[in-house]
Amino acid sequence: MGKEQVELRVEPDGRLSLFSLAGPSGQGHETVYPALVAQILGVSEDRIDLRYNDVDAPKLVGLGTFGSRSLISHGAALATGAKEMVEKGRKLAAREFEVEAGDVVFADGQYRVVGTDLSVGMQALIDRKWSEASHPLDTNVTLDLATAFPSGAHVAEVEIDSETGAARIVNYVAADDCGTIYNHTLVEGQLHGGLMQGIGQVFGEHIAYDPGTGQLLSGSFMDYFMPRAEDLAPIALIDCGVPSPVNPLGAKGAGEAGATGSIPALANAVLDALAPLNVRQVEMPFTPERLWLAIHRTA
Repeated sequence: MGKEQVELRVEPDGRLSLFSLAGPSGQGHETVYPALVAQILGVSEDRIDLRYNDVDAPKLVGLGTFGSRSLISHGAALATGAKEMVEKGRKLAAREFEVEAGDVVFADGQYRVVGTDLSVGMQALIDRKWSEASHPLDTNVTLDLATAFPSGAHVAEVEIDSETGAARIVNYVAADDCGTIYNHTLVEGQLHGGLMQGIGQVFGEHIAYDPGTGQLLSGSFMDYFMPRAEDLAPIALIDCGVPSPVNPLGAKGAGEAGATGSIPALANAVLDALAPLNVRQVEMPFTPERLWLAIHRTA
């Protein structure tokens, strides 16, 4: 998957900036990455800023955000950088206490000299004014990446009104292996969003053109089918996460799981409902008109 480079930089006001080529489009990078780094460093996440695609950022190597790779790539690189920052802090603490670095342990944001009451916090080292031109905790790392594939199984139950052709989802269960999950709310949100995309594609989204002029007839949401909350049945989401062995976070993709699983599951459910009528194929989207015609052609 190439390389991903990040930089963790201590700003003059003591805040920590995370520079990454991780341009988000709704995934929640601004929430996950500062929390991930804060957990490793043992500092407050509200003192950490993600600065993606920043014009003042250092030149970085990376492939950007696409294909459910964000936590695998940017997240893993930032976690690796945070761990290297911890090691730099260990050497600073050892120098301050005049001991060997091996005598200093780090836990919960505190460096302690083994067998003594000597300690100093990571945040204190960050806030301290050092004589060096740049902060000694500044860290820049490049991580080699490997692909991690998610998996899952989706089961859908639908009912079709034979008099109107309207289809309704009555039950939906999704079991997904997204690897190690660091923010369940965001993952569930992405799964729900992907499911809505699948519902739209299966039951209505269709670009219509005038056959004579080629004029687009569905150019606004007044004319284009948009899936709504009422189209979504209660969903049971089951986390079957198995940590990936190929990245330090054990992460796998999650962003496309909903859309990938929902389309074939819903399409199979519709065709299963129509099977007693010997309907073997219906072109998507499965609009009420198309389903009604398929039902009554075989009636």
